[in-house]
Amino acid sequence: MKVWGKIRCKYLFSSESASEAVTPVVGSLLMLLILVVLAGAVASSIINSFGSDASFQPPVAMITLESCEGGLYGVGPTAERAKLEENRIVLVHEGGDSLPLDAISIRVSGYGNSYQGDVGEGGTPLEGDTDVLYHNLGPEEKNGTYMARNNEVLKDGFWSTGEKLILCGQDSSTSTDSTVKVSVNGDSNTSDNYGFKAGSEITLMVIDIKNRLLSEQTAIVKQAD
Repeated sequence: MKVWGKIRCKYLFSSESASEAVTPVVGSLLMLLILVVLAGAVASSIINSFGSDASFQPPVAMITLESCEGGLYGVGPTAERAKLEENRIVLVHEGGDSLPLDAISIRVSGYGNSYQGDVGEGGTPLEGDTDVLYHNLGPEEKNGTYMARNNEVLKDGFWSTGEKLILCGQDSSTSTDSTVKVSVNGDSNTSDNYGFKAGSEITLMVIDIKNRLLSEQTAIVKQAD
């Protein structure tokens, strides 16, 4: 009995020691599993936050500046003047993706002029470095003739291959919410109408909603007939 008792006690002692040795290992595994799960959750959150931008492909289109004519409005020698509507820029979509009109901007810069205040109310002519921004190419808050000139493009809301877009110096709406904005020498208190000096160079940029440059062109302004 003594021998059996000793053997039994020794067996029970060994079993207890094994259990105590396994417990820390199981705890460590559980901690590691929790860390892996947390790391996966963080990684998933980051991917969801930036994944859409990373996978977004900007549109690709070939835009050609077919013609540009005009002249300063109401100032300078008579032969070099032009009406606002005679300042016309014709752009052609030559190929590539169709561009959504409400998500595309156009910026035109060069030497030109506008009026400080309202032309009809005797505004003051402003002349110098002129910057014109079409916030979008849709018909919203533009002169009614913009729709008539660009009827084909505006039908489905997309500027597609083979279609022409015509801009002119009087595209601005009479509303203060016009989507055409004009500044001269940094002064944005203008009528939002514009003219560019004949014989000078303009730069035209087509920009997408993410402010990415899709096309950049330069042209010499031809005197309007």
